[in-house]
Amino acid sequence: MTLRDQFLSQLSSMIGKQHQHLTATVGPRTVRCEIDACDQLAVTVYELALETSELASVEITKLQAASQQLCERVTYLLEPISPIESDADGCVVQMRSSPPQQKENGRFYYEIFLRRGGSVALHRYEKQPGSIRQRVAATLTHEVLGRLVNDFDKAVEDIMPT
Repeated sequence: MTLRDQFLSQLSSMIGKQHQHLTATVGPRTVRCEIDACDQLAVTVYELALETSELASVEITKLQAASQQLCERVTYLLEPISPIESDADGCVVQMRSSPPQQKENGRFYYEIFLRRGGSVALHRYEKQPGSIRQRVAATLTHEVLGRLVNDFDKAVEDIMPT
């Protein structure tokens, strides 16, 4: 069973529940999802993260290349994702919605971090004028969550030596 299949199987048992934590593991890779609410079609999540020890010693150049490929694959969110910053010392690449979604009450955007050590994590933020940004729940369909898990898994594969 793939990581995506295991994740979606466990997600189906969360339908009708609120404030849940889902964890799916296949081999050295674990997906964690902090769920606010789940129904038949959509899920509101505060965090979706894939964690693995496989990226413990990866170089920043490999993370940068993998982040670019991840941005090219993840074209199905509300806004396109682009790499915005790399931290060579911390060995982290930050990706963000570009451009963010503009509403009358502020901006909304996705943020993805790809880190050595290793994780790929997605969050959604809201930034209202005159205040600091706040993490908000992202509403995603089950299908989109499955695609994200698959794409995060593929990002790790892209980094691993052949």
